[in-house]
Amino acid sequence: MNPSDIRSAQFLDNYYPVVDGVVTVVHNYARLMNESAYSCVVVPRPLKRDFDDSGLGYDVFRTNAINFPVAEYSLPAPKLDNKVKAFLNNRNLDIFHAHSPFTEGTFAASYAKRLGIPSVATFHSKYYDDAMHITGSKVIANIVKRKVARFYSTVDSVWACSNGTADTLRSYGYRGEIFVMDNGTTFTMPENPDELRQKAAAAYKIPQDKKIILFVGHQIWHKNLKLVLDTFKLLDQHSDDYRLFIVGSGYDADEIRKYADSQDFRDGHVNFVGKILDREVLSGLYLSADLFFFPSVYDNSPLVVREAASMGVPSLLTVGSNAAEAVVKDVSGFTAEENKVAMFREILRIFGTEGLLEKAGENARRMVARTWEEIVPTVQEKYAEIIEEYRFKHRKD
Repeated sequence: MNPSDIRSAQFLDNYYPVVDGVVTVVHNYARLMNESAYSCVVVPRPLKRDFDDSGLGYDVFRTNAINFPVAEYSLPAPKLDNKVKAFLNNRNLDIFHAHSPFTEGTFAASYAKRLGIPSVATFHSKYYDDAMHITGSKVIANIVKRKVARFYSTVDSVWACSNGTADTLRSYGYRGEIFVMDNGTTFTMPENPDELRQKAAAAYKIPQDKKIILFVGHQIWHKNLKLVLDTFKLLDQHSDDYRLFIVGSGYDADEIRKYADSQDFRDGHVNFVGKILDREVLSGLYLSADLFFFPSVYDNSPLVVREAASMGVPSLLTVGSNAAEAVVKDVSGFTAEENKVAMFREILRIFGTEGLLEKAGENARRMVARTWEEIVPTVQEKYAEIIEEYRFKHRKD
């Protein structure tokens, strides 16, 4: 089967206007597959119904959903929606790809069987950690963990976005094969980097004579933002040479800012920029940074690390984390133990070693920043392999 001819459907439990790493993965899969064949997206109706899907460049089917009183998400109910079944029946699809193990994903796995086509499911998130954060209950979190492991046993091919992520799924009790499919980035070095850098410097008052440390991500505690702020407190006490810029929004944003205020940083040394949707503006901030600081042990294959790398900015990550799998220490990035003293000392070493940042930044662009245009053909080739295996198996049966 020609990989570029495959017709697929992507399933996810949340979508635009919510933006996160998994939404970005699904969008780029569908966007690029539609250039040669067809890929649609099946996701729940948004809480705010004013989002226009027509500009995305591919078919989006919004299933029934119930408002869910947590964060900005709704509870999908695709099994109660006959229209989605009619939509899928009329698309002549070859494969379903679930990006969540919950309602949209379980619907995808079961309906693929009904249509006689294979299903793929990618393990993207640490659902045990999510359940613990939301409920505070180990009992509930363990129930979620077992449910997740059972779901991945129902599909024809299981993927993970890194080796560490695959190990996390195995720790949940899943015992089957796992194929690792890397994430990519839509960011590439712009033709006018100096212009974007200057615009960002003017807009956010970024000093040109200081060492700029950047964090980009959801403002939630389990991204290790306390460690970011505690580490920077040591830097700020040590020297006037450092500035911290934090980009993003999230349900812990107010508490995180209050914590930062309680640390009595020097005026202008810690800057909360908020959420940035404009790619050029965000590119300018990356280009203005010397070091991307992302010590999260929650994230599996963070896209922001690749975005920073595409701009020649190396990352400092927590040693042993899934995120750190993307870099080679002192070659294409940096790692340190998950505590403020170790991170503080590593930052001093990085900036104090002549040429180290520049070398790591150049290597990060070359080794870490793979584009979606490079990734998606591999996805399609793997789809073709799965479809052929599925058809052979069912001919044999």
